[in-house]
Amino acid sequence: MVGKVFVSVEEKDFNVSEELDKIKGLSSESGAAVLFVGKVRQNKQGNLDFLKIESFSEMARKEITQICNQSLKQWKLDCIVVKHRYGKLKPDDNIVLLITSSAHRNNAYEASMYIMNLLKTNVPFWKKEISGNEEIWLENN
Repeated sequence: MVGKVFVSVEEKDFNVSEELDKIKGLSSESGAAVLFVGKVRQNKQGNLDFLKIESFSEMARKEITQICNQSLKQWKLDCIVVKHRYGKLKPDDNIVLLITSSAHRNNAYEASMYIMNLLKTNVPFWKKEISGNEEIWLENN
């Protein structure tokens, strides 16, 4: 099976169970699915009202797709799902979902770490913390 890639960049939230169910039917050879969910965390001061994520959605989607296609060449994967949100998100809201599936766990784990590291550094997302009257732009890392 040639690995399949599903990428979306949108405001609406995602359902982790639904996304996992979607990939289950793609290959009976997948013995591992590694799932990562990134969430909005409270700031150090404990007063975060919301996190605003800005993006050029189409540009971000293309970059994420390129990262995923590169990962398919490096690891034997059955499927990669990436869902990334933008907009106004409150603490504990979902930001990103990444699912990698493979016949063996090592490929799925290694690819997941690789993809997440590149998502944080190479994809055009800008994050701003809003706390009361204070606004702080965050570094991508």
